Amino acid sequence: MIINESDIILVSDNEKRESQKHESLRLSFSEESVSFKSYNAESEHFHISSQISCGSRKIGEEKERNKSRKVPSLPSVLNEFFGVYCLLSRSPKKYFKNRCYIGYTVDPNRRIRQHNAGKEFGGARKTDHRGPWDMVCIIHGFPNNVSALRFEWAWQNPKKSRRLRILNLKKRANETAFAFRLRIACHMLNSDPWRRLSLTFRWLLPDLEIPFPTDALPPPHISVERGSIIKTSTLIPQLQEEYDTIGICLLCLKSINSISELFRCFASKVCKSRFHMRCLSKHALNVNDDYKTLLFPIQGHCPKCGMSYLWGELVRDQRILLAVSEFNSSGTSSNMIPHQLIKF
Repeated sequence: MIINESDIILVSDNEKRESQKHESLRLSFSEESVSFKSYNAESEHFHISSQISCGSRKIGEEKERNKSRKVPSLPSVLNEFFGVYCLLSRSPKKYFKNRCYIGYTVDPNRRIRQHNAGKEFGGARKTDHRGPWDMVCIIHGFPNNVSALRFEWAWQNPKKSRRLRILNLKKRANETAFAFRLRIACHMLNSDPWRRLSLTFRWLLPDLEIPFPTDALPPPHISVERGSIIKTSTLIPQLQEEYDTIGICLLCLKSINSISELFRCFASKVCKSRFHMRCLSKHALNVNDDYKTLLFPIQGHCPKCGMSYLWGELVRDQRILLAVSEFNSSGTSSNMIPHQLIKF
């Protein structure tokens, strides 16, 4: 059999085409394998992502359910607090150690944190980088913020205050900076107008307590207490039956038109007597014939039950009633007073 050269070339070309075909099939199969693996990986990733997403959604739903389970808080009003405090530096730097700082606050616990955190967090410029500070004592019970701020300024500037400069108070030999500040405060508590206020002197750090100066002891009606301040609130009654009309004055037997005119006996659970503020003031001042010279007494006794009271305590009770009334200004309990105030 004779094989031509052209036949050899044809066979060679056919083999080459077959080889190329097999190679292309192999590559195609490899690509499909890779694609299949990639698809499996993506599917697995999607499955895991779906599980995570479902898990997150379940956690979110659980949190929402927990929120819905919480008992709604009852409405309340924050009881007023106005205080003037004295800080004592515990700085390791000799130049700042044992220095004092006088300030005003409505929240002592928050204020001391601010002072020790620094000016960027609400602390005063004069206390920045000069601590740590201890809030040793605080005088509180002022009727309003203006009264407290005036006390703060006079305590800071005894030489400028017209009430104190006549006393010519100077730091004594061997007297610490804090002892001097305490002596100034005690003289202030014995001077007008502060000596007639129902204030409280509180030692916040009893281990740093020192004796009051013998020549300026706090007046007898000034309460001296020890321990930290706990801010309180008063619950607002929700039922109409928990309120009562203001009523009439026990002294003049006339109607009391608004809470701003009302003073209640402090033993209200037992006595429940109500008075015009002016009538009760006149009754208490007439005991010592002070009605012509003074606007209000320091203390007195209820005309009905005889229980003693401090005028400042009655003022604070009235301000709580005003706050409750303001909260209820749009309701049926407006200008009415609750039978009982629950503080917490």
